[in-house]
This record gives sequence, structure tokens and C-alpha cells, in this order.
Amino acid sequence: MFATAALGAVLFRLLTQRDTGATADRLFVALVALYFVQSLLVSLRWGYRIESLRLPIGLMATIIPACAFVAYRSLSGRRAAWAFGPVAVTWAALLGWQDAVDLLIPLLYLGFGLLILVPVLRDQEAPALTPLGDARQTRRAMGVIGATLIASAATDAFILYDFVHNAGQTSGHLISIVQTGFVIIMGLAAAFGRSSSEEAAAPPRAEPSDQSDHAQVLTRIEDLFASEGLHRSEDLTLRRLSRRLGLPDRRISEAVNRLRGVNLSQFVNEHRIRDACVLLRDTDQSILQIALAVGFASKSNFNREFQRVVGQTPSGWRAGKGAVS
Repeated sequence: MFATAALGAVLFRLLTQRDTGATADRLFVALVALYFVQSLLVSLRWGYRIESLRLPIGLMATIIPACAFVAYRSLSGRRAAWAFGPVAVTWAALLGWQDAVDLLIPLLYLGFGLLILVPVLRDQEAPALTPLGDARQTRRAMGVIGATLIASAATDAFILYDFVHNAGQTSGHLISIVQTGFVIIMGLAAAFGRSSSEEAAAPPRAEPSDQSDHAQVLTRIEDLFASEGLHRSEDLTLRRLSRRLGLPDRRISEAVNRLRGVNLSQFVNEHRIRDACVLLRDTDQSILQIALAVGFASKSNFNREFQRVVGQTPSGWRAGKGAVS
């Protein structure tokens, strides 16, 4: 019930304060709502022995990992309706083949957990529709969701073993403590999923590229930043940049990574920091005002990136009137 109350507060905040115009935003709110309902049903069944909730809990449990995966894919502007195919199979098993359910549900959590976690660990770039300023926390949140789905599958496997060998003597405590923690962690992490309000449009198809092409792409990006100040937009995404340049997402990321040795988020932030240094030197604006003016969503993100790029805090640099490194 504590987990239910915590998720209820998160859900209320999302519904009242989050702009859900984008598909990904709606999916992440729906994901938090699913965690909330599942937590409520589990607490009623295990806390008050309402055995009639067993089937609804099973049906709900199969939707959660699929919804998490679809929400994650939506951040890259990709559809994944096929993810609900395994859910339909598991629902059919719940209604007619009970012996298979105890195996199918952990496999669902394990499979979708890996589908989320592995790409997050392998790819350092932000999803195409995620505002670049939110890239770090969004990737971290999705990694947490993927890892927790996998851990939940392992816990389900242990619960199955406990029922087979110990008549479920320790499962009640495990569900109360561990699974409650999992629900809270995943629900809070899902609240960080945010996409640009601009709906996804298919990017141009990728074509073979070489070093000279990468240099040309980088020049076009920097010219766009210099002429229009696009890097200072808080809602700038990889997809928005690719559409402005008429280039595939991957080509932009590769050009920045290979020629500058950083990901696109860091590259954009470096341009923002250069603009911030000018404002720090030539104006009396507060550090927060400057952070917001150059495109950062928060002072903490600005301070972290300023330290990475310049090697000093913004206030320290301003005091010394240093030069941009």
C-alpha cells in the first residue's frame, strides 16, 4: 500500500503537470498508471487474501514489460506493436494453460528487460526524440527499468522455486519487500521518460558515408548553430536536427562522434557553454538565468557540463574571467 500511495502521487503529478501531447509522453504516463494499478491489486491480494484478484494481476503483469519496451522504442520514433504478441500468447495461457504461465511471465520480463537494457548499454547517444538536455537522465532511467525488469524475472523464478520446494513459505515476505521496491523504482524511473512535443517523422534513409562527408555534415551543423542559435533550444532533439539538415539520425551522430570524439548531447552542450562564457563575462545575469538562456533545463545540468567542458565552476570562471578551454 505504501508503494501504491507513492505511485499515486507520481501519477497525479504527471497528469497535472506533464504535457502529454507526444506519443512517448502518453506511453510513459500509461506505464506509471499500470504500475499503480498493479501495486494496488497485489497489495489487496497478498495483504487481504482476495484470491479472486489472481487472474487480473496475471493479466496486468504481462502488459507492464511490453508497455515499458514500447515506451522506450517510442523515444526513437519507432513503433513496436509486435511487442504485444507475446502478451496475447501469455493471456491465452492464463485462460487455458495455467502450468505454462509461471514460466512465460518471467520470460516476458527477462526478454523485454534485455531488449531495453542492452541497447542502452551499447549506445551512448540519446534517443532521437529525447530533448538533448534530458539525454543523460532518460538513458539512466531506461537502464534502471531494463535492469529492474530482469531482476523481477529472477525474483519470480525464485518465488516459483519456493512454492515448489517450500510451499511458498518465504514468498510473502519477498513480494512485500523486494517486489514493492521494484514497483517503486520502475514507476519513478518511468516518470523521467520524456519526448519532444514534436511527433516523430521518418528520417531520411541512411547512405554510405566517408570521412569527408562527416566533415561536411559537421560544418553544416555548426553553421546552423551559428546562424540560428538552434543549439540554445531546450527542446532540441536529434530528430529535429536531422529534419532541419535533411540527413539521417545516424549520420549526424556518426559525424559528431568520429570527428569530435563526443556524443551529440555533449557536442551541443559545448556550444551552449561557449555562449554561456560570453554571458558570464559580459553581463551581470545570474548563473541560473544564463543556464536557461543557453538551453539548459536546470542549473545542476549546467554546472555539471560547465565543469566538464571548462574545468571550473561557472562562478569560479566568472570570478577569474578565464578563457574558454
